[in-house]
Parts: sequence; C-alpha cells; structure tokens
Amino acid sequence: MSARETIENLWARAVPVAPLLDAVRAERDAEILYWLGKKALEYRATGKKADAERADVIGLMASKISRGAVRSNNRRLPAGVAPGFFQPGHTYTHVDDGTDWRFRCDTVTTHPEDGELTALGWRFFKGVWTECAYGLDDWEIHLNAGITEAGEVR
Repeated sequence: MSARETIENLWARAVPVAPLLDAVRAERDAEILYWLGKKALEYRATGKKADAERADVIGLMASKISRGAVRSNNRRLPAGVAPGFFQPGHTYTHVDDGTDWRFRCDTVTTHPEDGELTALGWRFFKGVWTECAYGLDDWEIHLNAGITEAGEVR
C-alpha cells in the first residue's frame, strides 16, 4: 500500500483527503519544475555545446513531469518493450577502461513519432554525475556492463 493510500484509508471517513494530496503533489511538482528550469538556464548560459545538451535533457525531464508521465504506477518499461534495454531501477557499471563509468536508469520512454527507446537517468563519468539520455546504440556499447537492481554501485 502506498503512503497516499494509507493516508486516504486513515482519513476516508472523517475528511476527503484526495484533493489535499493532489494539491500537495501539484505544489511539489511546481517546485521541481521551477528548479529544473533554473538548472537548464544555468547550463545554457555557459554557451558550451555539452552544457546545451544537458539543458535539453533537463528540459525533457521537466516536460515529462509537467505532462504527468512521472507517476507511482509508471516506473517500468513501456508496454510491449522486452527487457533488452536499460531498465529503470538498475545501475549499470563499467570500470575496465579506468573511467569508472556508471549509468543509473530512472525511466525509459519512447519517441512519440518513431517509437525509438530512450533511457533517462544519471551518468557517472570520470568523477562527475550528469543527467543523461541513452538510446539503443548506447545500450549495444554497454551491453556487457555490470548491473545492480537497487541503488548505486560503489
């Protein structure tokens, strides 16, 4: 049972809490969207191509949140997608080349027109965490990476 369901069950007879919980979620989402917008502007202001790409990924994540794509029941692969791709909740590691590369997959989405898979998450590379989007070509490169199911590999 989720925290929301627990609260609703506790208060169901006394006060309808669903609208209050929805309002709290909307306020939280607005704060997150504001912060993501601020970070995207900061990256874009540097004028560097890599930072502009980071700003684009942040904008994509903000768009997903604003459209309601981030929900408690939307944490796995899209319907019909076989687990031959990055999976949410997994951290992928590759340390053989000395870069200490890691990718924590937070969600997987598909392009609205062509259905191409994209994994969204955080990449650790040469000591720095950055937001990242990986496609099928990236999956093929990192196919033999180590995988953990929960949390970050240390």
